[in-house]
Amino acid sequence: MSLSAAPRTVGGPLAASGRELADMLGGMLLVDGTQPIRGCAVDSRRATAGQLFLALPGEQTHGLHHAIEALRAGATAIVVEVGESTAGIQQPLAEVELAVRASGASLIRVENGRVALSRAAAEWRNRFTLEVIGVTGSVGKTTTKQLIAAALGGESAGCAATPGNANNEIGLPMSLLNLPDGTVRYVAEMGMYVEGDIRALCALARPRIGVVTAIDAVHAERAGDLDAIERGKGELVEALPSDGWALLAADDLRVARLAARTPARIMTAGHAATADVRIVDAALDEASGHTLVTLQIRAETVRVDLPLFGLHFAKAAALAIAVADRCGIAPSEAASRLAAVQLPSGRATVRMMSGMRVIDDAYNAAPSSMTAALATLAACRPHRFAALGAMGELGSYAADAHSAVGHAAATSGLELLVVFGAEADGIAEGARAGGMPIEKIMRLSSDAAGIAAAVGLLGDMASPGDTILVKASRSVALERLVDGLAARWSEEAK
Repeated sequence: MSLSAAPRTVGGPLAASGRELADMLGGMLLVDGTQPIRGCAVDSRRATAGQLFLALPGEQTHGLHHAIEALRAGATAIVVEVGESTAGIQQPLAEVELAVRASGASLIRVENGRVALSRAAAEWRNRFTLEVIGVTGSVGKTTTKQLIAAALGGESAGCAATPGNANNEIGLPMSLLNLPDGTVRYVAEMGMYVEGDIRALCALARPRIGVVTAIDAVHAERAGDLDAIERGKGELVEALPSDGWALLAADDLRVARLAARTPARIMTAGHAATADVRIVDAALDEASGHTLVTLQIRAETVRVDLPLFGLHFAKAAALAIAVADRCGIAPSEAASRLAAVQLPSGRATVRMMSGMRVIDDAYNAAPSSMTAALATLAACRPHRFAALGAMGELGSYAADAHSAVGHAAATSGLELLVVFGAEADGIAEGARAGGMPIEKIMRLSSDAAGIAAAVGLLGDMASPGDTILVKASRSVALERLVDGLAARWSEEAK
């Protein structure tokens, strides 16, 4: 089907039968069911009726062991990755085949499940004239993706987005295959570990608009140095067509210079005086937990009342308004839509607990997002506390990055800085070197005992009106502290 003849909106089955699906995937048809297949799952607990279930080998077990659960959920095709050897899976494969025949579903064997998934997603994508907006960046891409989808009207306006942070070689093609009927725009989050990752995702999604939020030392342990990360993130703008748009964060030097690497037209957003969407002002409303942002786009002043707490959200709002503008949506309309945006738990979510404000930002951390969160904390009154853990996968940048975060903490006017785990000792050392009194720095282990100690310490010191920032890389699991504080103050309120 040629692109010009393709229907604009998503709909219909991926394949009408097992034979059609096997041909699409380049796989071996073991059982030819006649039920149509639409969508994909790799977790049997999330499988829904009509989907194909992709059974991949894992570190602990093979997805084949969960295929019968997917059939019970209504899956109409099982696609199983089996290499040259079937050692260890012959019996479960035979059992699944019996169950597949009994249910009328299809069973297909492929040598490489990820390749098969990509083939299915590419075929599906090519059927529709989707407007795809690719979003990448070392930090802020999930938040920016959410704000862009909201500014474009969300699902009620035919705009879908990758769920959560499903931004890799499995998550993105699955997201494409699971697009709701009627989708006309798709906001695709794109992550990377090494160069080439984003190029491969772009080959699948084929974005016309690309957004780059920031370039930082995230995943440097695997990706390499900042230059390698810049090259990897730049793969998004390189993949854009000449009639497309590269929307770049104006205040990040490495992002701004990606303009030289794209055939697309350029639009910028940020605080810079030359930005096409300029952040004129950003202020926190502590009473409501909102961030009030004033933007200038051409001759128009746009005010955004974001139900998010953080000065750094102004950049995401500016990029979202820029995307909406390029999609023909009035900036004022996009701004009104942003007033209802919501972020997943753990991403700078504000939780009020017995009058104390807890900024739950425990999902992830990077050098730039840490300093941005501390800048937001510094604007809060009357008293401020920070509970920080390590930033993971920074490679050779780790020592300097943790020290710099400590220096930022030292200038944030904190009543107390709590640092969790030996991996984050550099934050404590940086804070001390930055002039923070040693009695205001507490080092604790990141185990249950350390979390319990922090709950007691912060619970005793904080008073109604105070603000506590909780932030670390995901591996530190500081949501345990947030839950502990909630439990303590809930008990006290009884």
